[in-house]
Amino acid sequence: MNSPQKFFSLFCLAWITGFPPLPAAEPGGQWTPPNTDGKPWKHTPTQLSFPPYLGDYRFVGHFEYQDGGTLLRYENLDEQARMDVFLFKAGVPLPTLEDKHRRILTEMDIVAKDMDSMVKQGRYKSLQLGEINGTEIDLWQKQSLPIATRIITATRLGQSDQGSEEAVVRQWVGITVLDDYLVTLRHMRPAATGDAGEEAMKRLIGLIFQIIKDPSIRAHIRELVSDYLADPFSEYGEQAAGAVLAYLKQTPYFPINIPEHPVAEWLDHCKAIAPGTDEALLRAFMLGSAKAAFAEADAETCLIEGSRQFAKIYRQLLSKHPQLSKPEIESFVTAAEKGEGAAWMKAQGHTR
Repeated sequence: MNSPQKFFSLFCLAWITGFPPLPAAEPGGQWTPPNTDGKPWKHTPTQLSFPPYLGDYRFVGHFEYQDGGTLLRYENLDEQARMDVFLFKAGVPLPTLEDKHRRILTEMDIVAKDMDSMVKQGRYKSLQLGEINGTEIDLWQKQSLPIATRIITATRLGQSDQGSEEAVVRQWVGITVLDDYLVTLRHMRPAATGDAGEEAMKRLIGLIFQIIKDPSIRAHIRELVSDYLADPFSEYGEQAAGAVLAYLKQTPYFPINIPEHPVAEWLDHCKAIAPGTDEALLRAFMLGSAKAAFAEADAETCLIEGSRQFAKIYRQLLSKHPQLSKPEIESFVTAAEKGEGAAWMKAQGHTR
């Protein structure tokens, strides 16, 4: 049976010499670098979506095992740290919560055995296995996911040009089950990073948990986007938009990028003329962009659709508040109505 743990020894971080390449022969599989278009990498069976960046960590690619399963890797070279995400079919049905708990604990036990094996091989010493902690990841309108975590500390033994080298490595391991897939999370960093490294690790884990939570709520958020677009000036439309904006704030990996200049100046101008119009226009830009993002559009298309919705709401507001008119805004809106909002921004030097 395939398990993410059986490949553990092949993916331990060489802290002394840097990040080693993924193995070419064992286990068999294919390494693929990240998309060049900035789109997230998606795992279709679970609907998990992994963005190009998680905080200060960059997605460097994924490895598809020949026998099934996937490894995703994020790296922060400045901190000599990385996050590996393993996605493997559980292999057998896990219908009850007790079944999931047992399988998770079995996988965690394999982690400990693999580490002990590497100590015996002379690759590590001073192994310290922290206690296993159990908790849950809350999902929207679905049963929470059980997750077990533990901290592992060990001294990595290696060779450099100067001879034998040692480095203490601290590792956080989390294992859960999602849609009959084992999800194993491994964050590794030098123990010397201390409290700062610990806090950075917690922030990254929080972002990973957000990715795991996202599929359960995304369908509901898409409905709220449609509700807003159907009646953007109604009380319910505004409430729906508020919920979408809160979601986007907590889910920062959509390709939505509204140029701060000149949009911030336009919003300030509108607020001075008629308070509240600035909020309506910002909602329009964000929700128009979000509709495209949910359709898996790229950043430019999101900007085009956000611009289009901005123009629509601007025209409606202008009929009530003629003083909102400003030559630069008018020029942009005219272009946005033709689907040329992104091109206008680029021509003005506001985007790359």
